[in-house]
Amino acid sequence: MTAVAVTDDQHRETAGGATTLERALSLDFTRPLAFAALALVYIASRAPWINVGYGTDPDAWRVALSGYWLWEHHEFYPSRLPGYPLHEYASAAVSPGGHLATNALTLLVSLGGVWLFAAIVRELRLPNRGLVVAGFAFTPLLWINSMNTMDYMWALTFILGAYYLLMRGEVGLAGVVLGLAVASRATSLLFIVPFVIYIWRDGRREELRDFIVWTLFVPLVFYLPIAWRYGADFIDFYDASIGYLSVARLLAKDTLGIFGAIAVLVALVVSLPRLVKLPVDAVRDKDVMLWVVAIGIVLMIFARLPHESAYLIPLYPFGFLVMARYFQRWVLAGAVAAIVFAGFVDITTPGDEISLSDMREARIGRGLVLSNAETMRLQLDFVDDIEALEVPQKTVVSLGFIYPHFAVLNRDRLEIGILEEDTHSISQLSDKGKATDTEREIVYVWLLDYDQFVKFRDQGYGFRATQDANRSTVALYDYRPALVGALIIDLGRGPSGGSGAARTDR
Repeated sequence: MTAVAVTDDQHRETAGGATTLERALSLDFTRPLAFAALALVYIASRAPWINVGYGTDPDAWRVALSGYWLWEHHEFYPSRLPGYPLHEYASAAVSPGGHLATNALTLLVSLGGVWLFAAIVRELRLPNRGLVVAGFAFTPLLWINSMNTMDYMWALTFILGAYYLLMRGEVGLAGVVLGLAVASRATSLLFIVPFVIYIWRDGRREELRDFIVWTLFVPLVFYLPIAWRYGADFIDFYDASIGYLSVARLLAKDTLGIFGAIAVLVALVVSLPRLVKLPVDAVRDKDVMLWVVAIGIVLMIFARLPHESAYLIPLYPFGFLVMARYFQRWVLAGAVAAIVFAGFVDITTPGDEISLSDMREARIGRGLVLSNAETMRLQLDFVDDIEALEVPQKTVVSLGFIYPHFAVLNRDRLEIGILEEDTHSISQLSDKGKATDTEREIVYVWLLDYDQFVKFRDQGYGFRATQDANRSTVALYDYRPALVGALIIDLGRGPSGGSGAARTDR
């Protein structure tokens, strides 16, 4: 009898443990206490890095330049075309508080996106809702962009808000919120396609007009000041061809990390018996159809301009929804664990691309989150080293990539200005901006086109350029500063940085 009693107790303990685990994995994070606990961990996990700088992407520092210029000159220039007005206006409003204020604003907006994702998962009654929400909250690429002064998480939060409102039948309000996503990031307009399909299949066709009108009207209001200044030229963006190895790096190293990407690929293979139902489910289920179309649109946008891994951010919530529905619990748990783990420890390679030669030298190193923090520190160190250089009077210094960082960090001692008005310039305040030490007649710029170079030369200026600026001038303006009299600044390293995510030690 004693043996039987012990066995029964063991069974009860095992069942109790399983029940506890099931409750944890299925936790509803929209409940006040559960969300408060998640929010506390979410904010605490960003706290060590939120006060380091505006971000590793120079676009974040361009947003800061735009905000400071608006405060000081009462004149709005977008950080870069076509403009990201909602994010830029909001960041400008708190810009006197510096990068801590602008980053904290992004953090709060991103946290709102986590609640909305949790609410969507709850409405869909998906299994393992707590696990999938935690995975979404702590995915490395979203982690990085939730604590910098960039627009990606703003747009994503409004996209999720529009989806949630559609699920609740608030079609007109959903159009307003999607319009706010477009005002944050113009490519969000393409989400009108899956949302219109959803409304149509939901039997609310008579409300389509309201949804479309609001989706177009709201961003129109925000973009009017930009269109007024630039005319049709405001519909512009940076474009350049990207090699397939660079795209491979973005898809593997800078999105999920190598460990995370491998785990997701394995999970997809293991889940094929379930995933074969996806096409049929998309026909039958309006939500699954929305996920599939949304993922397809994000991949289409990325294929057209595969410059930054962060362009894939709108794919993540819909990818997690697919995983929640079609992955078994242990498969989903393994994939999520690998994705989060890759933010701290991952396989790294010496080059920026994924090639056979690089993979032979692969090793264990920093993951995306830690690498991003290290990149930010290296960029700030590079700025300090540039500032410490002994530059002769009456010199133009081309800084390249690091110019927005340098201009923002030295704005108290330098006079920030504009070389020339140019509506064809992607960023008026950085690409055509200047930061001048008026006492010593030292002018810091991003790059100089050849006509600007000649004008300064005719005024008796000397020239210096970082290695990055020398290469970029060749690519953009077809002349090499080093061959026309500029001295090259060699600090033994470049301003290590990435596009939307760091490449340092990766």
